[in-house]
Amino acid sequence: MHSSTSSFDAGGLPVAATRSTMTARKGIIALLLGLAVILLGLETASPFILTHLSRIERRVENETRDARALGPFTADGRPTVLLTGNSLLIEGVQMDALHDTLAPQYEVSRLAIEQTHYLDWYFGIRRLLEQGSHPSVIILSLATDQLASRFTLGESFAHRQMSIRDFPLAVREANLDKTTASTYLFAHWSNWLADKGFIRQDVLILLVPNFRDLAARIADHGPHVNDPSVLLRMAQQRLPELHDLSETYGVKIVLLVPPTLHQDHSQEVQELGENSGVPVWVLVSPGEFSRDLFRDGFHLNRQGSQIFTERLADQIRTKIGDIPPGK
Repeated sequence: MHSSTSSFDAGGLPVAATRSTMTARKGIIALLLGLAVILLGLETASPFILTHLSRIERRVENETRDARALGPFTADGRPTVLLTGNSLLIEGVQMDALHDTLAPQYEVSRLAIEQTHYLDWYFGIRRLLEQGSHPSVIILSLATDQLASRFTLGESFAHRQMSIRDFPLAVREANLDKTTASTYLFAHWSNWLADKGFIRQDVLILLVPNFRDLAARIADHGPHVNDPSVLLRMAQQRLPELHDLSETYGVKIVLLVPPTLHQDHSQEVQELGENSGVPVWVLVSPGEFSRDLFRDGFHLNRQGSQIFTERLADQIRTKIGDIPPGK
């Protein structure tokens, strides 16, 4: 007759089952620790990876750092002028030429981030000013449809340009659903969430021949707000917001409308700006620049940007003193 014995732990469970439970628990703990290490590594490494891969990111980081340090005047008493905007500013204004032309009177600098719209810059300027930046003049360069747009740069905007105190307002103004809003909230604190899209894009640029040219060809440069009544209604709402920001921080704010081939209702926006106390500079009437001054029908080429830069230099030189100071 065969006899068998079984071992039990103090709780009455078979020892084999207890060991299995302990092994599973250790496995879960090891998995969680591994995930935490991976996430920590991504959070720590992503800014360095992006800076290493991207010349654009290095430029944005340098321009952001310099913008945060701006005071109203230089050591020799010249007013500071900060140009903000997107690729229309980058390709439309030759900064070296503008800086050299105005150097005797003004210290001109730039903070430009591609693919940004009004909300990126409304909250981005608020955050800059909250952090102590105080240029004498901020020139915000946006097309009129970008002024009316509800788009933002997503997680990057939430991380780089949105302050946490403005989170509820940003959710309301951008009309975010709960899922997107929670993503923005996490991205505000997370390097990885903010950077992952740009890292993926930079990897594609490295791996896919002529990816940058291909992306430029398929990019949507059309107006994001097609209805003139919507465009003007949003401008009527947002220009006073810029005026309030100017008054709160004592910084002069100007809206600069870039050249365009199509009707953009910039003259009407200019009139709204006069009523709101925000100067709107329309240096080139819609359609005034011929197509051969544009690289792609949207961004200026070198010849077009040279002409526009000269006009902007004249405008700054003659009009900055006429802008009523913020209080």
